[in-house]
Amino acid sequence: MSLPEVTIPPLCVPAITANLIAIRKYVRSAAATAGLPEMEAQAVALAVDEACANLIQHAYKNDFTKQIGVSITYTSTEFVVKISDTSTPFDPKTAPLPDMRRYFLEHRHHGLGVLLMTRVMDSIEYVPATNGTNYNTLTLVKQR
Repeated sequence: MSLPEVTIPPLCVPAITANLIAIRKYVRSAAATAGLPEMEAQAVALAVDEACANLIQHAYKNDFTKQIGVSITYTSTEFVVKISDTSTPFDPKTAPLPDMRRYFLEHRHHGLGVLLMTRVMDSIEYVPATNGTNYNTLTLVKQR
């Protein structure tokens, strides 16, 4: 017997790096409620953290007046996180994945967020605001 879809009340926070703590906590709590194993819950929280950190730094350029919305639903077969924003549309799946050899040779410290999201999550979908909605939505899905 499969579980019906469960919706966790959404989180909406100003786009500042200090709120990444609240976002990670929200995701880990929802993952625990959904029964995800601790390591999976931590990995999903990290993927969401990376997506939100990229929004804050690159899309919103640290504009604290902007908002990030995070909502979670889950069933017996999947755990779904949706991140919404009003920035200029950018599909993370279009970003080139880093050359890891070069990354380590150059002692880089940033630029692995999209790679991490693609490795941790089972699917990533991006819908820009131009598709009949006021918000860009990044959907991250973890199969259970």
